[in-house]
Amino acid sequence: MDLSLYLWDENVPIVKESLMTELKIQIEKIAQAGPDYIILVTHSPPYGIADRSKPITLHEMLVLEDILEELKGETKTEAREQAKKQTSIRHIGSRVISEFIKYYKPDIHIFGHVHKEGGKIEVKEATKFFNVSHLSPLPYKLTGRKYLYLKINKRGTTATFDHVIPERDISFSEFIDRYL
Repeated sequence: MDLSLYLWDENVPIVKESLMTELKIQIEKIAQAGPDYIILVTHSPPYGIADRSKPITLHEMLVLEDILEELKGETKTEAREQAKKQTSIRHIGSRVISEFIKYYKPDIHIFGHVHKEGGKIEVKEATKFFNVSHLSPLPYKLTGRKYLYLKINKRGTTATFDHVIPERDISFSEFIDRYL
């Protein structure tokens, strides 16, 4: 299976330009309506905002060592040193989204993807950022699901991640009916 079909690199000029163009078209359409708030919802966080990640298990570290050793033909010590570099905390957010937000300044950005940063709220310049990834290291089937409760009115916004859905097997439409 060719995994490259499922991966994209936003550093490739045509990919970056395509993403940026699509974001610009959509926000300009929204801005023409003159809303009180502009909310951006993406899967990926912007680069540098609640996007810190590193492998979480010893198994991942061992697998990475083996892969690096095979690919580079290095000794075990060299592979281990390379693995340490590869597994240190790194930012995995989107630079395109970060650049877009810097220019267009949406009021709110809601995103996920980086579970270790789930439940984090940050404010930078004019934008409030909410990482709504699952917040527990345990599977949500065991703990219930926490969710962002965001209240928006003319005075501003309030947000909390304190709400938990007690039912473990609930569909999205049931969630909407029951909790919103």
